[in-house]
Amino acid sequence: MKTKDPHGLVFDIQRYSIKDGPGLRVLVFIKGCPLRCLWCSNPESQTSQTEILYDEKRCYECGQCVIACQTKALIQDSRGKVSHDYLNCRLCGSCIEACPSKARKWAGRWITVAELMREIERDLPFFRRSGGGVTLGGGEPMSQPEFVERILKACKEQNIHTSIETCGYAPWEVLKRLANYTDLFFYDLKQIDPDLHKQWTGVSNQVILRNLEELGTIHSQIVVRYPLIPGVNDSDPDILALIKFIRGFKTIHKVEISPYHRYGELKYSLLGRQYPMQGVQTLPEKRVNEVLALIRSCNLDCESLH
Repeated sequence: MKTKDPHGLVFDIQRYSIKDGPGLRVLVFIKGCPLRCLWCSNPESQTSQTEILYDEKRCYECGQCVIACQTKALIQDSRGKVSHDYLNCRLCGSCIEACPSKARKWAGRWITVAELMREIERDLPFFRRSGGGVTLGGGEPMSQPEFVERILKACKEQNIHTSIETCGYAPWEVLKRLANYTDLFFYDLKQIDPDLHKQWTGVSNQVILRNLEELGTIHSQIVVRYPLIPGVNDSDPDILALIKFIRGFKTIHKVEISPYHRYGELKYSLLGRQYPMQGVQTLPEKRVNEVLALIRSCNLDCESLH
């Protein structure tokens, strides 16, 4: 009996990345995340189901989506403006098919491992010339562990370099299993203080920090990624707490900081959500450079991703 090819939910596939591992890389964004970071730039990554993005600026106000909706989740007022009742939406996609202006589109698509590998294999020549490979991010790759493990195994069968970017919030056995097929980890740390971590992300960091300690005993290639968020984790005490924690690891020699940006703000409106960090401004370049200098002064390699 033939085994059914496992499938998973992804929300984006990007090519030719040069910041998420060595060489040219394909980035696969896995849908689903256990954290709810208020600054999240990919809100469409959070839920483990497909969603519908609606760009009001592209809407012709023709009403075709309203006619196509079988559950009356779309309502058009006298001015032509269309509103979305998300509680009654069955995510059937009828509105997407009916929209002539492509104002509506899916966030997330189901794909089999075989289908995904066919897309990845198109870039094999670039991998070989540049020493590149595949990086799985999200969302959180460990939210779909079986699917991700099969992708990693398939990549290793073709000698493709593999990386995972993870928030670390998952059972240790899952992380340990995936580590067998992962060449490089990008491990996200948001805040060392457990109470503040829960305040800003919705969960405690105890599992995250414990998993990093365990991972450090079995894996030698780990880069810590730290989002630098104004008023959340950008003070000197926050940075010193980060340094103190990671200096205990022999396998961590590099930190990549990601200064706060508002690139994801539009996506919240496309999902019909309020942007949680409304009014928060980006950090001055001077402060970013001060943080870089502080981390480097403790004999840690550090660079900014922006």
